[in-house]
Amino acid sequence: MHPITVKTYSDNLYNIADNSKYKYYLFFEADHISSVIANELTRQIMCLKVFTAEHTNFLGLSYDELKQITPLLDDMSSKYKDIRVIITSSACTLVPESLLNVVETDAYYALNHKLIPQSQILYCKMHVQHTASIFNVRNELVKLIRFNLPLVDVYHASLLFIKAIEQQNFEQAANKIHVNVHSNYIELLNFDKAIKFYNTFAIANETEIVYYLLAAAEQLQISHGLDVVLYGNSPVLNELNSLLVKYVRTVQFGIKPKELNYPVSFNQFAEHQFFIESSALLCE
Repeated sequence: MHPITVKTYSDNLYNIADNSKYKYYLFFEADHISSVIANELTRQIMCLKVFTAEHTNFLGLSYDELKQITPLLDDMSSKYKDIRVIITSSACTLVPESLLNVVETDAYYALNHKLIPQSQILYCKMHVQHTASIFNVRNELVKLIRFNLPLVDVYHASLLFIKAIEQQNFEQAANKIHVNVHSNYIELLNFDKAIKFYNTFAIANETEIVYYLLAAAEQLQISHGLDVVLYGNSPVLNELNSLLVKYVRTVQFGIKPKELNYPVSFNQFAEHQFFIESSALLCE
């Protein structure tokens, strides 16, 4: 495994000695791990840490490799008021809460995805649109989580993404497709008072993103007035923005949820970057 780089963005008032007063959110994604420390009372993000390593898929690491990320283990070992873990991956499927049956979770998942070898199927609810997410996580990562944070609730980021979009109350929402671009897949969401469309697609380049986006718009019958909102920290976003203006009515970059407060240091990266991490306090 390549050396780990840790970048920290913290509020001037943040003091590690106050961690027991704060909530802690730990995000696992293929190209990075991140942690958010938040003050629930003031709706304030106090600290964001981002762990990266070149050519490393964090979701595919072994337990022994994950244990070697010392700054991550140090971060996890602190005492917090409450802890949540969020998995960000394409290996998920949404179902109505009313249909969720623990016995049938494997069958629901298998309708859309192949099971990852040596893995577990988990599920979560987030009081968003009466929807649950069923997702697949390798045993190695589950082992790290359960050994270090034994009683923690584990969520999938799909519900957090939907909840963050829902709470922003976009105008002309029926014509908007929200595109969350990850290192190797995208999420497409059309939300108009309810989830009209949500799916994930593996991608290799910007052209494939445009293809899936236009196909979804055709299915939703909004091709002629399509507005696109982009999110994520992928380096392809600027090129994608330039490409999409040829095919859609408008393109804009997403912004962090307005009802939350952020450190001044967050100005170091664009609003659409770390959108899920910025929405951590919505994970209730």
